[in-house]
Amino acid sequence: MGLFSKEACTFCNTEVGMLKRSKLATKEYICNECKRKTNYYARMDYTSKDAAYGMMEVLGQEEADFEASFDNAENRFQSAERSFKTWDLGSLRVHYRCNTRLGAFQINLDDMSRYEHIPVFYFDSMIPYQFASENEVLADIRRNEVTNMNVNYVTVEESKDAEDKVTSCTVVIPYNDDCIREIRLKGDVRDKEEVEVFYDFAQRINQDRINWLNNGLYDEARKNKMHVRNLGDTAAAALKAAATGGSVEEAVKQGIETANDIEDGNVKQGFWGKLLKK
Repeated sequence: MGLFSKEACTFCNTEVGMLKRSKLATKEYICNECKRKTNYYARMDYTSKDAAYGMMEVLGQEEADFEASFDNAENRFQSAERSFKTWDLGSLRVHYRCNTRLGAFQINLDDMSRYEHIPVFYFDSMIPYQFASENEVLADIRRNEVTNMNVNYVTVEESKDAEDKVTSCTVVIPYNDDCIREIRLKGDVRDKEEVEVFYDFAQRINQDRINWLNNGLYDEARKNKMHVRNLGDTAAAALKAAATGGSVEEAVKQGIETANDIEDGNVKQGFWGKLLKK
């Protein structure tokens, strides 16, 4: 019993021993092979069977979409870095990249090599975890927390010995997800310089989050200007059509189509030319 007993994995039905399985929050078991199809940072004791299955379903697509996002990023506000940048956090090597246009980032570790996917994390979820009961909506309630530029959510914890010397540091990234709640990156350190790297890395993620927020503010202001210009041009086109016997209905229709394109983000650098064609 115990260490030598075997239980069936709820996903593949393979019977595995205690060292090759984890117990889910819903009391089923997941084998190590199936676990590697989920998010490396997820806590299985927080994760239900449905949540684990959900991760298996979406992680691959999220990773592919994130990779594709670098091709679409505009070069503003340090928008995207396709290549991973490596940070030596004491004894831990961390690879990080971010696309602040998309508002997402990845953290890769050598220990993740057997996992199928490098998970993608999103800045709009990078806030302290808060429990939400079923059907409860917290997104609008917590919007001020997500958009607060004056808070650095990523922090560093220090562990010290009896002589008050720092022996290890942990970068703590809060995450509002039932299966994760926070990402902890811990490494042993030998000197002050190695400690500073932890703070530098934490600040990098905090700054990327602020860049993402700035991108959103910029896009919102640009979108508003586009709508104002489109409204004026649509009114002018409608008046011209009325005066010349053209179709007012068609002018208004084109204005509505352009407004929808603006909302969908489909109007970019060719915006003015498109409006002038009306």
